[in-house]
Amino acid sequence: MTEAVDRWLSRSRIRLLGSLIFLVALVTWLFSQATGTSPQAHYDYLQSLRRIQQSDVALNAAVLASHSKIIRNYDLVMGYTAEIRQDRAHLSNLPQGLPTEFSTRLVERSEALIASQIEKENDVDRFQRLNSIVGNSGFYLSTLADELEDDPVFQVSRDYGKFVRHVLAYSQGVESLNPDAVRGELEVVQKLAPKTAQGKRALRQLVLHAEILIHEAPELNALVKRILSARTTAILDEVTSIYIEGREAELRAATYYRICLYAVSLLLALYLVRSLLRLESGRQRLEVAHHNLEERYEAQRRAEGELRLYGTVFTNAREGMTITDVNTRIIAVNPAFTEITGYTLDEVVGQTPSILNSGRQGGEFYRRMWQELQQKGRWHGEIWNRRKDGKVFPEWLSIVGVKGENAEITHYIGVFTDVSEHKRNEARISHLASHDILTGLPNRVLLEDRISDGMKLSKRRGSTMALLFIDLDRFKNINDTLGHETGDQLLVQAAERGLAVLRKGDTLSRIGGDEFVAVLPELDNRQIAADTALKLLAELCLPYQLAGHELTVSGSVGIALYPEDGHTVSDLLRKADAAMYRAKEEGRNTFRYFSAEVARASLDELLLEQELRGALERDELEMYYEPKIDARSGRIVAAEALMRWKHREKGMVSPAIFIPLAEKIGLIHLLGEWALRDVCRQLRAWREVGLLPVPVAVNISAQQFAHQDLPALIKETLASEGLGAELLTLELTESLLMRDTQRASEVLAQLRALHIKVAIDDFGVGYSSLSYLKQFPVDALKIDRSFVCEIDAEGERVKLAAAIIAMAHELDLLVIGEGVENEIQRDYLLAHGCDQFQGYFFGRAQPAEDFGRLLETAVVRQ
Repeated sequence: MTEAVDRWLSRSRIRLLGSLIFLVALVTWLFSQATGTSPQAHYDYLQSLRRIQQSDVALNAAVLASHSKIIRNYDLVMGYTAEIRQDRAHLSNLPQGLPTEFSTRLVERSEALIASQIEKENDVDRFQRLNSIVGNSGFYLSTLADELEDDPVFQVSRDYGKFVRHVLAYSQGVESLNPDAVRGELEVVQKLAPKTAQGKRALRQLVLHAEILIHEAPELNALVKRILSARTTAILDEVTSIYIEGREAELRAATYYRICLYAVSLLLALYLVRSLLRLESGRQRLEVAHHNLEERYEAQRRAEGELRLYGTVFTNAREGMTITDVNTRIIAVNPAFTEITGYTLDEVVGQTPSILNSGRQGGEFYRRMWQELQQKGRWHGEIWNRRKDGKVFPEWLSIVGVKGENAEITHYIGVFTDVSEHKRNEARISHLASHDILTGLPNRVLLEDRISDGMKLSKRRGSTMALLFIDLDRFKNINDTLGHETGDQLLVQAAERGLAVLRKGDTLSRIGGDEFVAVLPELDNRQIAADTALKLLAELCLPYQLAGHELTVSGSVGIALYPEDGHTVSDLLRKADAAMYRAKEEGRNTFRYFSAEVARASLDELLLEQELRGALERDELEMYYEPKIDARSGRIVAAEALMRWKHREKGMVSPAIFIPLAEKIGLIHLLGEWALRDVCRQLRAWREVGLLPVPVAVNISAQQFAHQDLPALIKETLASEGLGAELLTLELTESLLMRDTQRASEVLAQLRALHIKVAIDDFGVGYSSLSYLKQFPVDALKIDRSFVCEIDAEGERVKLAAAIIAMAHELDLLVIGEGVENEIQRDYLLAHGCDQFQGYFFGRAQPAEDFGRLLETAVVRQ
């Protein structure tokens, strides 16, 4: 009997334990199902969808603005594309807890959205390239068309003018034009024969750009339409709708599982009571009662904890919260509501939210809001309300209807955020988008609007408008020597001075660097522009107190007039810029009006720049060699390599023209590297034919010295040609070394370690400081030709040349007299101990072949 009871008890315990394990697993599963997605994850995902939608709309607007030439760069396009790319990474991070059917649909539509966005990004990238090509070709076509109008052949040709108009219209997307007809007009224009070589070249270039426009413009216009009609917005709306439906389904499922959880918990308690009663009668009844009491206490404690949690969220939330009854009477507000609106709980209880009505939205707005709230159970949007103190403020409001057990709305919960700061930030961003950060002046975008307005006003009133393009002279020297902070202070003061000179209706804009543009609308005559330019130049020349220094900076001004100099913003800016460069070329601190001569000079410089970019590839550059003569023996002991450009049409182009141009467009370091390698190849060639080569000096530019690893380049070049370091000398200017003395010392030390000799060129016209001669490891000085050419006169410079020789010898430096052209100069330098001569008296710079024949004798007249 006892054994049977024990077996029964044992089986009962096993059944009890198994049942407990099953019920615990069931409760755990129900609890996990009832938890659902966290509010923060839900909020973050919705915000990601909203940001993508806003960026997508903004991207369409930026593309359309770029295509319409409203904006001139692609910063906004690339910025919005990057924002979309960044935000869509969150689309794959779905909030946990959504039903499977909604998760599957959401993943599918998200993938479709990402694919559509990637396709749109590819179209945008293609658009940027095509839009730049079409814009550049349209600009050059207009410029070349203006140039060809002076040719008699094109003046009498009706086909030419019609062709130019049709091509420009076709490039702007005029669909009524037949592309085959435009191509036919192109064939007719190609048959025209300009009288001059320049006209023929201009016609070839015009035809080239016209073909580009005819071929690329249709694709560009189609691409813009495809971008604007992309399905990203529609798919995004689908994703948002699916997610909201899934969220609602998740909340319903979580509520269902909570009910099941409570039911299972109750069944578990009943089952435990029943099992314990069967095992132990009296004691189990007591334990069951005690257990039930604990369950009730725990449930109450959990309920109280949840209430405290909800109360904490309601009390400490940064968003204002309002709870109303079904009749929209306020029954509770949180502290954030009081902080934002100024109303306390006692003041609003029993009132409706209309107490905050600002009057900015009409009755129709609120009718639509309540209609949507009744249909969907929720509404969100931007609304303007009024604080207790009467101030109106914008807020982002979300209203949700809370349904009771009978599925009817019993309460409304409103959550709002004060977006005043956001609005102010938008205003600041808008200001920054149209104004220069440093000076606060209008930037290029706003400047173009002001110019357009000025042209319309001048056209309507029959007056003149002037554009003054202002550039500070030698501003880069201040940045390089005193730092960019001092340069910024100078720009701010210059802007203030410019504003003080201009009239109330004029505009002063900073378009970049040290360049300013002044717009003078409604001028009675052109003399007013000249007077204003003179006042600006006078103000700019006044001393500036900056960084403990008194600085004087002048300016150069170019003037273009509307309507005589152009009828578009780009034409006027371009021509004023060209006039400003003419003012710089003619001495700076002055102004010049735009003229046809200025236009031709600018075009010639542009064409020369394009030719220079291909000079290396066309093998048009050549090194000439000027001999250096030993002062005592008269033998050639060295040479200086000088670059020459033999243009295929213009012939020899002066180094004084193309060397500064190469520095301006950033080609000088490539030309310098080519010169160094070509000289080394020539030295090896002389040695291979049995000549004894002499050391050759190569000039190093400031850009090459600052940005290239010069020691490594020289080491690699000498090694590849099998030459020793004794055959190469580098010539550097004083100003080059003084730009960055620390870097200069480091580079010269590395060159000294390679046994490369260094000479200072043009000594006497720069800093001429003894301290840096002692600091820098150099080997020779070259007396500038400006001192040598005055040796025949008894003046102060004669004594200065002798002093330079004596000083250099005290420092154990070799002295080279540059620009020796007669016997008087040679004899004077020889008498004062000059070591080497260089100049026309001993031989001009000559091609390598001629210099090689000179090396065969290696002796010149003394």
